[in-house]
Order: sequence, then C-alpha cells, then structure tokens
Amino acid sequence: MRKRRKIIGKTMVEVTDYHTARTYRRNGHRVKRQQPTPEAVKKNNEKAAEARLRMLIDINFQSNDYYLTLTYKEQPTWEQAKKDMQNFIKRLQRAYHKQGKKLKYIYVAEGKTRIHFHMIINADVELYAEDFGKLWKHGMHKMMLFNGQAEDACRLAHYFVKEKRAACYEEKQEIFHRRWSSSKNLEKPVVKTETLKASEWRDYIQAPNGYYVETDSVVEGVSDEGYPYRFYRLIKIGEKNANANYRNGNRWNIRSVNNCTMRS
Repeated sequence: MRKRRKIIGKTMVEVTDYHTARTYRRNGHRVKRQQPTPEAVKKNNEKAAEARLRMLIDINFQSNDYYLTLTYKEQPTWEQAKKDMQNFIKRLQRAYHKQGKKLKYIYVAEGKTRIHFHMIINADVELYAEDFGKLWKHGMHKMMLFNGQAEDACRLAHYFVKEKRAACYEEKQEIFHRRWSSSKNLEKPVVKTETLKASEWRDYIQAPNGYYVETDSVVEGVSDEGYPYRFYRLIKIGEKNANANYRNGNRWNIRSVNNCTMRS
C-alpha cells in the first residue's frame, strides 16, 4: 500500500508518492523506522519551508503584482529596521483601505552591513514608483513586476529563503523570528492525501488532463527514514506569459534577478 500527497496551488500541483513504516515492506518484512540525523532534520525543515513559501506565492500573487526592494541611506539596527517595515506596511494598508482593498504581502529582511528588504504585494491598488517613494522614506526603493507563473513562484521562494545560510541569519532571527513575514490574509494551499493501488505507482508519471509534468522537478530516492519516495511538479497548461507593461514611460522587460525571473 502506498500514499500520495498533493499540494494544490493556482498554477501548479506538487505531488509526493511515498511509503510509511506501516505500509513499506522489504523482502516480505516490515522495515523498522530509522531515526534521521539532526543535519537531515535541518535540511528537511529548510526544504519544507521553501515548499510552503512557493505555494503561498503561487496562490496569492499573480502577474503584474509588485516586487519591491527597499534600502537604507544609513545602516539601522535590526530592531529599527523591523519598526520601519511595520510602519511601511501600515501606510500601505491605509492606501489600500481608502480604495476598499486589502493588502497581501510577503517580505524578507536581508543583509548585515547593508540591511534591506525584499517584498511582494498584491497590485489591487494602482501604485507607481513615486508612490512607493513617499511611503518608504529611509533610502532608495526599486519596483518591479512579478511575472506570475509557476517557475517564478519557485524561483522567488528560493531567493527569499537564501538568507538563512548567511552569516547574519542568527542575529536577524532574534528580531524577526521567522524566515519570512506575511500578512494574515494569505490563502493557504489545499492538501490532499490518498491511498494508491500498486498499479498506480508506475515507472512513468501520467499527468492528469490540463497539466504537464515539469521534468526537471522529478526526484526519486529513499527518504531519511529509509523508505522510497517520488516527488514531481505538475504545471497547469495554458498559463500565459504576462504582456510587456509600460509605467512612467519605462518598459518592464523580462530578466533574471538572482535566480528569480522578474520584470524590471
């Protein structure tokens, strides 16, 4: 007996086929569950955090939403930086509330010698570069547009969590506590688990109607507990690339920003 877990987003579905100690047998004998090492637990936690983040981005944000980088003229403390971001969010929320909209956001704090923020917010309210300049008064800002496809959610999530490996991570966590911060109104992905028949875990993956298998995502192996598994990602067919946009007379072209496809 095998299990299949599906995490369902807007443009993609992530699938894991797996065994458990209760279901997996080798040579007719039940396999005893193995205890993973602390390093393996840490690695799995990091992978799980990135997986949660990319699905949150996929479900809650779409093409032409705003991607911001906020910097400082003078280096603040982590405590001051957190207060500055909280005040920035309050100003954004007021701007959205005036137009009867609700703000959605995810942000990360980065840096040690040069603290800065990366942030994605929903574009339900039309804002321009000068608007963000009035809301963020501590230094420079840069606005780009999120491209909104499955690969963009994956790349942005990877970029957002990369700071966990930086030297300043522990110091920052004392103030921010989490890998990233987000609004409480984000929609969560649907998770479904089902039992598979033996014939349903084939050597090949058959994508359901309306999806294709992202071949680069397929991973087959043995878990840290000693059980075989297979992971793959299904991408919804028909997801369109966003059209070129013009704001303030500037064209926003596709480009890659530190492993995350964006428009600048």
